[in-house]
Amino acid sequence: MNIRFLPGKLDGKMAAPASKSEAHRAMICAGLTRGQTELKGFMVSEDTKATARCLEALGAAVSLSGDTLTISGYQRHTDLMPVFDCGESGSTLRFFVPLALILCHGGIFRMRGRLSQRPMEVYEALFVPRGVTWHMSEGADGAAELMVTGSIPSGEYILPGNVSSQFVSGLLFALPLLSGDSYLHVLPPVESEGYIHMTVEAIQKSGIRIEKTGDFAWKIPGFQQYRNESSVLGGDWSQAAVLMCADALGSSVTVSHLSRSSVQGDAAVLDCLKKMGAEVLESEEGIRVVSGGGLHALDMDMRDYPDIVPMLALVCQVAEGESRLRNCGRLRLKECDRLAGTVSILNSLGGQAREDGDDLVIRGVRQLKSPGFVETFHDHRMVMLASIAALVCDGPVEVAGAEALDKSWPGYLDAYRSLGGLAQ
Repeated sequence: MNIRFLPGKLDGKMAAPASKSEAHRAMICAGLTRGQTELKGFMVSEDTKATARCLEALGAAVSLSGDTLTISGYQRHTDLMPVFDCGESGSTLRFFVPLALILCHGGIFRMRGRLSQRPMEVYEALFVPRGVTWHMSEGADGAAELMVTGSIPSGEYILPGNVSSQFVSGLLFALPLLSGDSYLHVLPPVESEGYIHMTVEAIQKSGIRIEKTGDFAWKIPGFQQYRNESSVLGGDWSQAAVLMCADALGSSVTVSHLSRSSVQGDAAVLDCLKKMGAEVLESEEGIRVVSGGGLHALDMDMRDYPDIVPMLALVCQVAEGESRLRNCGRLRLKECDRLAGTVSILNSLGGQAREDGDDLVIRGVRQLKSPGFVETFHDHRMVMLASIAALVCDGPVEVAGAEALDKSWPGYLDAYRSLGGLAQ
């Protein structure tokens, strides 16, 4: 689907959509209970659909009524090889592999898009020496398939922290279900700390006991059972960051349904924009960012919040001076190479951006110029980047593959238009 975004401003009030990261975690905790759990404020996306399919493969029941997702926890253990259709969701894949080994003695994981290219060697190196068989192949329809068979024992697990926090979360979900105590230790440097904190928070809310024994190290007792805990899902800071960066560029959107006490790492967007000279206004109605047109360069380590890098890079592109967003290497392992994609889009708009190792370096320009069409690499974050860039361009910006938005925020175009954004 081609969409043409026109220059203009966004204006109004908008509730942040439900956090996809929080939803994944709450869904899995609910699926591991023996009761029924309601998750209110749920937003359907392609990624959360993938997690729902995988819960059903475990034997859970999932149903949606309005914005309430009801999950009845799995009722059976099986020796069959269930098929886990992960779509393009990296979180789903990495969260369910250890669960499948413990609960089902393995499974077949189907992957679409670039998912099969994203690193899985951490699990392979961890599980194969413990007797798990690991085989990657291609299904009859061309989709990549990973088959794992076996089980994993309780014991000591040591993970590198510089690949993806999703491996850590996968083990945090699974190890409490084993028959003995386990010890999990993550080696520094640790990527995306906030996502690990989200997982710890989610499992503890569901009655799981873990004992912190050091920085990113825990003792995890075995023989535990998840407890059903209905809740209202919080707002997504990574999606709210899109609107807040639009604010910094001259729009006027008040974003509500966000918790300032959230452990979501992407809440750092406010600190980043403050450092660039923007003012953050908080009220009962929500949060609004005001720049006054006086933005200056940003030098920031982005290791813990890569998802907001593309939008912050756009703000940096029209700020005065040279910005450096550091430690962005994980962006290369997303739905597209987002580091290269961000550079490509900004430069196609007349910007001055480049990669410097794992850093993104942006020299500010006075005005972004319309190239007509920009390539967004079928990546939802790149489509959002183009849509906000169009607001401050001297002409329209057209993209193809706007359906990629369904992966994380299917209602994005409706929200954009409701705020006055021109999308044809």
